[in-house]
Amino acid sequence: MQMESRSVSPVSPVSLDARVLEYAGWRKHLGESFGRFTNWLDENQLSDPSLSARAADIQARLRNSRMSVAFVAEFSRGKSELINALFFAGYGKRILPSSAGRTTMCPTELMYDATQTNCIRLLPIESRLRDVSMTELRNTLSEWHEIAIHVEDVESVSAAFEAVRETKKVSIEEATLLGFYDPEDKGSGVMPDQHERIEVPRWRHAIVNIPDPLLERGLVIIDTPGLNAIGNEPELTLNIIPNADAVLFVLAADAGVTRTDIDIWRDHISKTHQSGRLVVLNKIDGLWDELRSEAEIDHEILSQVGSVAETLGIPAERIYPVSAQKGLVAKVQNDPAMLIRSRIKQLEFALSEDLVYRQQQVTREHVERGFDDIHGVAHSVLQSRRRSVVEQLFELNSLRGKNSSVVSMMAARIRQERGDFDKSLKHFQAMRTVMTRHAEQMYSMVSLDQLKRHVRKAREEMGSSNFSLGLRDGMDSLITSVQGDFNRVSSEIDQVSSLMNAMYKTFSAEHGLSLGVPLVFSTRRYSDEVERLAEKSRTQFGALTLITTEKFVVMRRFFESIASRIRHIYDSASRDIETWLRAVASPIEGQVREYQTQLRRRLESVRRVLDASDSLEGRITELDEQRTEVEQQLALFEDLSHQVISLLSEPMHMAASSIPPAAAAAAVAAATSMPMPMPEPARVRDLVEELGVVLEP
Repeated sequence: MQMESRSVSPVSPVSLDARVLEYAGWRKHLGESFGRFTNWLDENQLSDPSLSARAADIQARLRNSRMSVAFVAEFSRGKSELINALFFAGYGKRILPSSAGRTTMCPTELMYDATQTNCIRLLPIESRLRDVSMTELRNTLSEWHEIAIHVEDVESVSAAFEAVRETKKVSIEEATLLGFYDPEDKGSGVMPDQHERIEVPRWRHAIVNIPDPLLERGLVIIDTPGLNAIGNEPELTLNIIPNADAVLFVLAADAGVTRTDIDIWRDHISKTHQSGRLVVLNKIDGLWDELRSEAEIDHEILSQVGSVAETLGIPAERIYPVSAQKGLVAKVQNDPAMLIRSRIKQLEFALSEDLVYRQQQVTREHVERGFDDIHGVAHSVLQSRRRSVVEQLFELNSLRGKNSSVVSMMAARIRQERGDFDKSLKHFQAMRTVMTRHAEQMYSMVSLDQLKRHVRKAREEMGSSNFSLGLRDGMDSLITSVQGDFNRVSSEIDQVSSLMNAMYKTFSAEHGLSLGVPLVFSTRRYSDEVERLAEKSRTQFGALTLITTEKFVVMRRFFESIASRIRHIYDSASRDIETWLRAVASPIEGQVREYQTQLRRRLESVRRVLDASDSLEGRITELDEQRTEVEQQLALFEDLSHQVISLLSEPMHMAASSIPPAAAAAAVAAATSMPMPMPEPARVRDLVEELGVVLEP
């Protein structure tokens, strides 16, 4: 069977495809406009290594921006069918396996990376037996089993997805170490077979790389297993679910809200996702009854929505009753009536508005911050050029009809200005030396070596204790050490900020540079993330005194995942500190260079007039031409800036959560014609070289 390539055809204004396509187009146009702006800066000597690095970071963000949607539920809630209905109905059949019972045996990510082959990568479950986090294994290709996907053949795609369901039988001891069996848990539904073997998933994690239109535009879909797998795979609770842009928590109308549903919501969603949370009440077709009227059925659905809202403590407007199975069938069979009754379009509307709006807002804020900094530095340099040319014209015009002694006095005054400026530059050099020491201190505090020392110490404290107290002590040691690092980094940042603030004021007061105030930087976001991990560890380790082998293994795995997450925090902090150090120095660096250049030109102009090697009128004419050129540069600069600002200022769609329920329902009804529903030292040296001002003799 040959699969026709999917295309994003013109659809209703609330289509998820349309929203994602619109967002991708906005990113593309913004990237092109921003690229023209930064290229022009390079061509006109208005950039430097620091600005170029920030521009490259923004371009990479615009090119590689992704939106992740995590589907979380206990098994048999219809997650896989919901994913098929929302995203893959265009293939004409089920792509993700969907049947009675458990179908998602391991966390599965669906995405597209053009640099990778079309395949499913599967990480063997045995990797859990090693103290290595998922993050570390993710990019080690040799650890993964790969199954090729032939996108032109729908049967090939469907068959490849079946691998995610594979299981295997292992011994009781291995199942315990893997975290799938606890001999002390008498209420567990997991029991050995007659051969003392236990069935476990064959794979720990799956990554699907497939060129679907939505995935090509940056959408990442995350299908998670039930509570047992979530609790035993810290990567899900520490990284994947908390960092998803939207989380869809799926319940089943025929099951209600069970104890395990509440545990998942309380422990893994409500505390980490205050926004971007949608609850899906699936399988409402189980409430359809030919012996009841539509009004009675609607009343029953409304009653269930109210009950779920009260149980979970969220507004009823964030709960979407749907039938994923009927929605998929309706799309495949092109049945408008069934599509309306499935209510799948309301969920698509909420997801498209909520997810895409939020992602566009985050991207816009990131680009705005970088663009404002780059624009400010370049604009100050251009203004300095114009001011310098005007001042030179004023000086040379004042020499008309004057004798050589007057010209000599002016040359002496300019030399005095240059001497004063050179003295300031010596202070600036001294400040740079101090700043470099602070930078080295900050980099050492968030270095990989520093973290390794903390982890090694924590592991030693944990030792081989079978008591949770020993494990908690080790975890507390790690968290406390990390918090201390960021407290010290914050102190170093304060000192650098004070140094730069004093230097900004000095050069502004003594030499007329337009510097404003230095860029502010805070470590608050890293400290907040560390505190979130600390809260997770307190919950995970609990108050038990003696723990089972199974729990001990899970806790050790949790510790390694925490350590891996902290490594990511250190990496981010190191990059952000480097970016800030460049950004805080860029304004003064750029204007210092420009001021040096203009001092040299002023002195050269007066010397040429004094030596009679050039006529005064000729030099004035030359400066007039330079002024015209600078004015043209300013005009073009403003035009290119306006193009970027216009795209950044484009009105974004209202988030679904901010739309009144009645208005949201009316919008869906109108659009779908349905009834109204419910670094290390080497990097420090590189940075110093990039920031260096070339002092002229």
